[in-house]
Amino acid sequence: MLKSVAVFAALLFIVAGCAKGPEITTLPKDGKKSAPVSAVSGSAPASIPSQKKPDPPVIAAKPPAVLEPTIVVGKTTSEIGSAFGDPNMRRKDSPAEVWQYLAPDCALHLFFYPASSGGEMIVRHIAINGRSVETYSELDRKKCFNDYLRAVGAENAFAAPGAS
Repeated sequence: MLKSVAVFAALLFIVAGCAKGPEITTLPKDGKKSAPVSAVSGSAPASIPSQKKPDPPVIAAKPPAVLEPTIVVGKTTSEIGSAFGDPNMRRKDSPAEVWQYLAPDCALHLFFYPASSGGEMIVRHIAINGRSVETYSELDRKKCFNDYLRAVGAENAFAAPGAS
């Protein structure tokens, strides 16, 4: 009797080793069902597809360039017009022309004079002042200028070639 129990146990063990394991179905991120993968003991874990993709490298955002307001000195009326658009006010004082651009906290005044070559007028001076009594003279002119450039989408209009 003991011999027949041992033979039965051995046969049961052999049959169990040949049986198909449970099926595991994984759903990729796109939601489409993939083919089932058998989970059989002793199989390599590499047979189950990985769900997690590596995170892309983090790239630090480049801080915006901070330009000196005098970067516009020497620019032509067309260069200023294409970067800033039409001025809020244009005053002609022969031979000069003054263009005023208004920002919420400050005003930019560009003074154009005829170019020595006789072509377009060019900026010879820029003045920036606050728009209220409290900020008229106590103003960060560089910040105002750069805020205005960003507001009108001209932050790269005067950047050096290849600097963006």
